Amino acid sequence: MLYAEKKDLRFSRLALGTWAMGAGKDWGPADKSECIKAVHAALSAGVNLIDTAPIYGNYRAELLTGEALKGRRDKVILATKCGLKPGERAVSFDLSAKAVRKEAEDSLKRLQTDYIDIYLIHWPDRNTPLEETFGEFEKLKKEGKIRTFGLCNFDETLLLRAKQITEADFVQNEYSLLKRNEAPLKFCEENKSVFMAYGALGGGILSGKYKKEPCLPRCSVKSFFYRYYKGEAFLKSQKAADVLKETANKHKATTAQAALNFVLAQSPRAVVLFGARNAKQAEENASAANWQFTQEDLDYINERLS
Repeated sequence: MLYAEKKDLRFSRLALGTWAMGAGKDWGPADKSECIKAVHAALSAGVNLIDTAPIYGNYRAELLTGEALKGRRDKVILATKCGLKPGERAVSFDLSAKAVRKEAEDSLKRLQTDYIDIYLIHWPDRNTPLEETFGEFEKLKKEGKIRTFGLCNFDETLLLRAKQITEADFVQNEYSLLKRNEAPLKFCEENKSVFMAYGALGGGILSGKYKKEPCLPRCSVKSFFYRYYKGEAFLKSQKAADVLKETANKHKATTAQAALNFVLAQSPRAVVLFGARNAKQAEENASAANWQFTQEDLDYINERLS
């Protein structure tokens, strides 16, 4: 396993993301016991960074994570988020000091822990000044309830705005072979922050398992968030998966491992999140850290997809 450090935190560069474990309308059914086994398998494979959020399955992912980490909390760097609230038709945004405080307290209870290692803004809230949000983060930090904090889904303009107020140790944004989100990655390299990449598998499409356009329910994440499953986007994703598979074969690896490895190779500051809902998936994805693309491999991938 590959590891990195930020201040007093030492964490694996592959991280287990728990959005799919939240199941529900976003991802469909997930067996709780199998998901807990996936957490344990990831830990056994050397993954010690776990990322979750209250909105994943309307709190189910946090509850499951808390249960899975009983007796193991000291072995894990735990990240969760605030600022998004589920609603009947759409999510709402609230990063006010009062909301941040309540969400932090509630997450601590669901996660069955006294502290959160990395507390992240899940999505920008245009109606709340960043100064107010960061001020509450600093209070939580002084109280020992969070160890550090970061930002998710901030564009370059907002990242620069945040930099004027405070230092963000972690920045989480989508990044994959299909969506090369270079601005936040460059920001992290310039400011010595850790870049946490989600969506490295493009919602699963870069695993190579889709040979034709699937029929997806409108509420599926693959319909409204990872929009690679229809039309030209689907054809492009299939070409990318084919190139990854071809290159992965040289390393006796899977297409999914190659997709994760590609993002790892973009920067030594990159941490890559992967999803898993059973032990086999967790073990397979964690093995992406056991080998590395050569520069020749990366040049070939870029040339084929240019």
